[in-house]
Amino acid sequence: MVQNSNGDLQHEEIQTNGNNNNQNNNNDDFADKPEWLTQELFRKFLEKDFPNFQKITKFNVKRAVAAGENFMTTLLRIHLEVEMTDASRKTISYMVKIKPNTQQLQNMIEEWQIFEKEQATYSKYIPKFEELYSQAGKDIQFAPKLLQLDNDEHNGHLLILEDLRLRQFKNATRQLGLDMEHTKAVLEKVAQFHAASARYVEVMEDYPAMYDQCLVADKDLFEEHRLNAGKLFRDNLHLYGDLEYLREKLKKCVETQSDPYQMKSERNPAELNVLNHGDLWVNNIMFQYNEDGSLKETYFIDFQLGRYGSPAQDLQYFLFSSTNIEIKLKHFDYFIAYYHEKLVESLKLLKFEGKIPSLRDIHTALYKHDYWAYTIATNLMPVILCESREDANIDNVIGGEEGNEFRQAMYTNKRLAESMKFLLPWMDNRGAFEV
Repeated sequence: MVQNSNGDLQHEEIQTNGNNNNQNNNNDDFADKPEWLTQELFRKFLEKDFPNFQKITKFNVKRAVAAGENFMTTLLRIHLEVEMTDASRKTISYMVKIKPNTQQLQNMIEEWQIFEKEQATYSKYIPKFEELYSQAGKDIQFAPKLLQLDNDEHNGHLLILEDLRLRQFKNATRQLGLDMEHTKAVLEKVAQFHAASARYVEVMEDYPAMYDQCLVADKDLFEEHRLNAGKLFRDNLHLYGDLEYLREKLKKCVETQSDPYQMKSERNPAELNVLNHGDLWVNNIMFQYNEDGSLKETYFIDFQLGRYGSPAQDLQYFLFSSTNIEIKLKHFDYFIAYYHEKLVESLKLLKFEGKIPSLRDIHTALYKHDYWAYTIATNLMPVILCESREDANIDNVIGGEEGNEFRQAMYTNKRLAESMKFLLPWMDNRGAFEV
């Protein structure tokens, strides 16, 4: 395991007694900090959480994750040192998510409504899901808390979240994937999330139209990238084993299949519909441990691609992308059965009134919605399995010639080759590449 820089707990406190210090020492390590990202944004939270708060003496902005660990947005950690009325001091930290610097990507993110969707998920839906469990006598938390600003000035391009670091939450190493224990913990938590999202519709209201797609768009903004990535994947097919027989199938997939991220959900009333996390891979899952090293808690982060529809999306996305290669396929059916067991348990606890799906229903949904398989194998897993490097960013993933070397490194990666050697034939045998 490696420590993820998204830890847990909003405040890190260091109690000291010292002299008053009126100097603002702003040592920012993030050179591209926007002008509006100032200490004044955080004053409201400080005044609320610390009745004896007097002033901010230090304000520091750092990148929260290394290159290659976060692609769609820029994640920052805000460190503040504050002085209280009794002259004591505390150091406090928050997590801040902002848009990337590239104008092209900013425009795409605005069209996709990524920030609006994530803010709604954190501020409206997750608290309601947790409340449903509380009313049923079960204490469940799904994610860090969103800190709300008073005005709408920064809505749509800024999220402030509690910094979970101090509760010692960690990520697993993305290139290695999760073992049996961690995989089951994620499946149990996602089953609870799905169940609450289904019950929410019965007792509250339906989800708005922006949850019909992961990326809200009428125009396909990814077509050129998908075609180029598909060609690069096929160009390196020889590295992935004796899979030449799949070349034409894979070519037909990328040329004729719609992009699942932009595909509209059916909202089929004959199936169980849930709010999918939408981007459920290892870097968006955090784990907390007991002192003896045993697993204690599982949280989700990054809800920017949420989509209402079949739970098959989250199941395929997570199990294909984020489990260890030793268990990914060997225990796939067991993992689905385990998820189903926890889903039924949670639906019954929440007194879900709709048809509770059978295990066969879940497997049927997986086959019906297996259009995710191609995208996960050829677009998501090359990113997840690539080695950490400074040029690992979204611009080089989807950009022009300047990213050619990085993209080639992604698709020639030995970890990817080893995974594809087993995963592509397995997917093909299930009919996932038939269009």
